[in-house]
Amino acid sequence: LGMHSHRMAARDGVIRPQMAKEKIEGCHVCTLVTPGEPQVLLGKDKAFTYDFVFDIDSEQQHIYQTCVYKLIEGCFEGYNATVFAYGQTGSGKTYTMGTGFDVNPSLQEQGIIPRAVHHLFEGIQSRRDRAQEIGIQAPEFKVSAQFLEVGHTKKFDLTF
Repeated sequence: LGMHSHRMAARDGVIRPQMAKEKIEGCHVCTLVTPGEPQVLLGKDKAFTYDFVFDIDSEQQHIYQTCVYKLIEGCFEGYNATVFAYGQTGSGKTYTMGTGFDVNPSLQEQGIIPRAVHHLFEGIQSRRDRAQEIGIQAPEFKVSAQFLEVGHTKKFDLTF
């Protein structure tokens, strides 16, 4: 990725897996991933193309590895990173980002934010340990993060 690059990804299945309630109520998935293409079909006649498309069965780890892993690695080289989730209510932003209220999600269900935080601080510790092993001064790190939610034209700063 270049210094000013951006990539777009979509998750199919009303962009997230259906919840049990939706299955019970007989809701139908109205989107489909075009096989072999980064494209989502809506109904029979609308197609949207992205850099990455994940189908309804895509695992959180795969989405993280594809979309975010390199961004966090870039932070160790001094680059900033932004992950932006956009979509209608119920489209899966909270699920994919991992910011729901489930206190102990399984490792498989952890979203982007918990994975990124773990990756970032594990990477910092790894670099400090490596410096100590070879007898050089440990690198310094400054981590700052902002966590915003925008809804109904209002901005909420959720940074702790």
